[in-house]
Amino acid sequence: MSGSLIRLFLVDGNPKGLRTVEISNMTIYTTIFPRTKLKEFLERNESKKPGCYILLGNNIENPDKLMVYVGEGESVDLRLKSHSRGGKQKDFWDEAIVFTSKDDYITKTQIQYLESEIHKLITQADKAELENNQIPSTPNLSEVDTAEMKHFLSAIRLIMSSVGIDILEPKRIESMAKKESEEDVIYEFGVYNAQAQMKIEDDKYIVLKGSTAVIEDRPSALPAIKKMRSSLVESGVLKEMSHEGLYEFTDDYIFNSPSYAAAAIAGGTENGRRQWKHNGKSLNEMELRELE
Repeated sequence: MSGSLIRLFLVDGNPKGLRTVEISNMTIYTTIFPRTKLKEFLERNESKKPGCYILLGNNIENPDKLMVYVGEGESVDLRLKSHSRGGKQKDFWDEAIVFTSKDDYITKTQIQYLESEIHKLITQADKAELENNQIPSTPNLSEVDTAEMKHFLSAIRLIMSSVGIDILEPKRIESMAKKESEEDVIYEFGVYNAQAQMKIEDDKYIVLKGSTAVIEDRPSALPAIKKMRSSLVESGVLKEMSHEGLYEFTDDYIFNSPSYAAAAIAGGTENGRRQWKHNGKSLNEMELRELE
């Protein structure tokens, strides 16, 4: 995989203030800023350009839930002004991400395409609650424009992940693009009658479809682990097996760490770096061997 040069510039020197993000040799230009910096953004040239944007904030009634709104505009400043005052004001958002182009060659139809595709990605990732009342329609683009906007969208996904906002990347993988090959390192973890498999791909810890997990949480299980397992059951990732007394993973699923992956299997705290093993060697031992 080839490398990418991403330039993050802190406009006011504040890592949480107004920031710009660029990818070398690409026309996409990203501006990220808190709501308190809206006035400063509106004074910048990119605010007068066509583009699409994402508003982020916590649900006022449920602060643990992230809310987002996806929009577009031929001049994004007008849309953002409307979301901060007047009849279209949105109270939930406290951060905005605006995607424009370094050159001025991006059409209204292309922007609408990006808006629609970003909305789809957020829906599929299911990590945030969408505040949009309507689903943006996907306009018809020429073959050339479609290819260009897909490239633009890939850049948006890369930028979002690079700045730690992963609302476009799903944890549930409903269909793998390729089957496990002989070169894949598959880790295994078993507890009671549950048996699970995991692989590490693109620095992601993926528990494989068909893995099983215990049904009962341990009495000592932390609230975060109980909440995580409950969410997996509610979303259908974990489904109770009729005669085995276990849950089964219905899809491949990405976890943030091997320990969290093991906790999902065991119903309680586990040291995933010691418990996940490949040919009898723990993940810790495998990593140490690579460093020798």
